[in-house]
Amino acid sequence: MSSSELATFQPSVPTATGSARVSAIEIAGLHYNYPDGTAALDGIELRVEAGERVALMGLNGAGKSTLLMHLNGILRGTGQIRILGHELTDATVGEIRAQVGFVFQNPDDQLFSPSVWDDVAYGPLYMGLDRDEIERRVDRALAAVGMRDVADKLPHHLSLGQRKRVSLATVLSMEPSILVLDEPTAGLDPAARRQLIELLDSLPQTLLFATHDMRFARDSATRALIMQAGRIVADGPVAELLADGPTLERYGLELP
Repeated sequence: MSSSELATFQPSVPTATGSARVSAIEIAGLHYNYPDGTAALDGIELRVEAGERVALMGLNGAGKSTLLMHLNGILRGTGQIRILGHELTDATVGEIRAQVGFVFQNPDDQLFSPSVWDDVAYGPLYMGLDRDEIERRVDRALAAVGMRDVADKLPHHLSLGQRKRVSLATVLSMEPSILVLDEPTAGLDPAARRQLIELLDSLPQTLLFATHDMRFARDSATRALIMQAGRIVADGPVAELLADGPTLERYGLELP
């Protein structure tokens, strides 16, 4: 990714009134129950500052994906969520979804159009942008992920690694301030995994990702969180937390 392409994805961050610095993500007292009544999130408290790169770790069922899906209103629990100083409500959810780009673990959950170009254009089109601006955003998003040459192809004819890149382009085209990714390296072969890591490392957005890939967390995050039973049970600099064998073992994780 060239420096000129990178510059196009410097996010335009809305700020709260006043000059005080606002956090990228603030969560207070977040609870969520599954339809059968099982507690999925149990009083989450979390603050993520702009520019942080945070790995969210834990066993299956710990609540990682459920937490991520609250950040742009895909799921709605009780408690308070503030994105860039703005509370997530029915009135603000549209604006917040434009600022929080969510990339699903399975790209087939995100790609549904007859061409790659159409998938990447969907978000800007939904935002009501004019044709020239849509074309500009699509071209730059595809260039950023190295997928310009497949713009006219059917998404489901691409490899998994290519589809993951296109899924990322669909959110980059909306020029969000925050990127949220669910298991971004899952299922990738070593070469595709390495390419995706290099791409994510080149992006300037605040980054929060759920992962079982401890090496990816070590190499791509500055901070790590561990979840268990819907709670955040450990939080610290990634190098320190991933070197803490007893803590990792306590929560069913392994040293990278």
